[in-house]
Amino acid sequence: MAKPWAIKLFGGGIEAGASLHVVAAEDAVVRLTCWAPPGGSASLTFGDACLIAPGCRFMAGERISIGSGCMFGHSSTVTDCDWHGVYDRTDVHGKTRPVTLGDNVWLGDGAFVGKGVTIGENSVIGARAVVTSDIPANTIAAGNPAKVVRTFDPADIEQTRIDLFADAEGVERFFDQAYRDELSGNTTWNWLRSIIAPRKID
Repeated sequence: MAKPWAIKLFGGGIEAGASLHVVAAEDAVVRLTCWAPPGGSASLTFGDACLIAPGCRFMAGERISIGSGCMFGHSSTVTDCDWHGVYDRTDVHGKTRPVTLGDNVWLGDGAFVGKGVTIGENSVIGARAVVTSDIPANTIAAGNPAKVVRTFDPADIEQTRIDLFADAEGVERFFDQAYRDELSGNTTWNWLRSIIAPRKID
């Protein structure tokens, strides 16, 4: 969990599998919400090895079920509910219909998935797409409303997040070394030099 103080949880019924990775930011809060109608219940479940970028919102009034290895780009939204009637704002839920995302689904930046939608495994939803109807497996969809623009052979997928996190210790070693390499020149001396005698690459 990166910047956990910028991750907001509301309601019960939120569950996640192993290796959930949430990246939040102070100016892009991640929100996980379950708010059932009176007398009802709501659930928001994630499989293993999911990645949630800053600004994402998941809002369950009934049921949102997300498979393993799914990735959610910055500020994407998944909701199963209207959250109020068209004109009657005292109708605190409006209509709800469950949402299901298969394994290895990827939502691009700012994508929106609405109530009643099922997205098949391995599918990719383009940035800013608005998904209001089902998207089949192994496809790329884009637009408003989102339409399938391409299909692909799942045999062409070389590695998913599910595969990657099968060796969690190896992933940890890789990223630890990558961060060390990236920050190797980040010394007090270089910081002082960048203030006193900055260069174009600073």
